[in-house]
Amino acid sequence: MDFNLPNQLKDKSWRVNFLFYSALVLLMIAIFCYGIFWLKTYLQNQKIGELDKQISEYGTDQEKLYEKEVLGHKKTIDDFAAIIGDHKISSNVFVFIEENTLPSIWFSNFDMSKSTNEIKLSGESASMEILSQQVQIFENKKEHVKSISVLESETGANGKIKFILNLSLNPNIFTYGNK
Repeated sequence: MDFNLPNQLKDKSWRVNFLFYSALVLLMIAIFCYGIFWLKTYLQNQKIGELDKQISEYGTDQEKLYEKEVLGHKKTIDDFAAIIGDHKISSNVFVFIEENTLPSIWFSNFDMSKSTNEIKLSGESASMEILSQQVQIFENKKEHVKSISVLESETGANGKIKFILNLSLNPNIFTYGNK
């Protein structure tokens, strides 16, 4: 029995065979590449395992215990450092005012706002000239004082000058160790 296939069918079978063998070659290339990558990964994991083993051999059990203890202390210190770094200390403001106040100035009221870094000082001065000198002293302390304004000043019944000063402070005055 001899089958004679028409030319149109022979052309299609050639195209199908070409596509089939091309797909087969691509599949074999993909399997070969997968095998190479798998082998390379396996060898790298072996090297990593050997390095881990070598690293674990260094140091005695006692040294490893010390290392864990030191790392625990380091974490605790880092936690406290973060807390202290964010903590605002208002006592620096009192030291600043004490160190920079003239002897003939007397403060009777103190109102501080940490959120806005402002201080409102009420007090008395012997004269307007002394009050002016006090304002100038605060203005010259640029590392701590952003701005200063006299909200109110008047002469009292006893001849002394009553005043209210508003100081806008730099936030660095509230940090630990800064005066």
